[in-house]
Amino acid sequence: MSIRILHCLPVVLIIGASLTGEVRGQEIERGFFPPQQVGAGGGPYLAVVQLSMPEFDSRLTGMGLEGLPEWVTLYGAGGHFQIGSLMIGGFSLGGTVERSGVAGGAMREAWVDICHGGLTVGYVKAVSNLKLALGGSIGVGTLVARLSRSPQTGPLWDGIWTYYGTGFTGTVDAGNLDISTELSGSYFFFEPFVSIRYWLIPMVAVDLGAFYKIGGIGSGKLEVNGEKIPDSPKLDLSGMGIKVGVFLGF
Repeated sequence: MSIRILHCLPVVLIIGASLTGEVRGQEIERGFFPPQQVGAGGGPYLAVVQLSMPEFDSRLTGMGLEGLPEWVTLYGAGGHFQIGSLMIGGFSLGGTVERSGVAGGAMREAWVDICHGGLTVGYVKAVSNLKLALGGSIGVGTLVARLSRSPQTGPLWDGIWTYYGTGFTGTVDAGNLDISTELSGSYFFFEPFVSIRYWLIPMVAVDLGAFYKIGGIGSGKLEVNGEKIPDSPKLDLSGMGIKVGVFLGF
């Protein structure tokens, strides 16, 4: 019986560590490692995730901006430990979609931040230099949308103070408005997945997987600047995804 542990390095955008373990009860004919009772590893990966939010798309086009893309790229890290055929671990993913443009004499911008992560449980089986996994993840996701508009020419020193002066009696030109708003919401999700790992060299492997996230934000659950929006629409954030990553461990 031998125990080997490897700690993962922090990952840019999502900082974390992953710990994994494996139990192999018999020799693998062409594998890199002898039978082991515990191993460890983990690493970074990226995922391309399906995104469909018509409620946001219609509002963005109303601002004179392009709607959200059908697929978005998220970055993160994950890992697991394994006892026999049971795999337990966790992961986190996140990314941002940006839209901007000039409309109605003002610069308009929108940023949509998407993040989700949680606990992973699955069944694994080693075959030669491959490891197959089938399971599911549960956790919490967040959606944050930041909206802003500002003068097309950019802020000017005198212009900033003009509308606050005691001598100002006119009206505010819409093109000179400088405003921002933040919408946010959180949700629970379930995510079945299947993945395959291929060992390139000892301690380094490539992971490839597919998943389907089920979850969304309920009606009236969005907040604006920290205050609930009672008539906010339901947002369905379900969709399939594909991920690829590097695994460091054994």
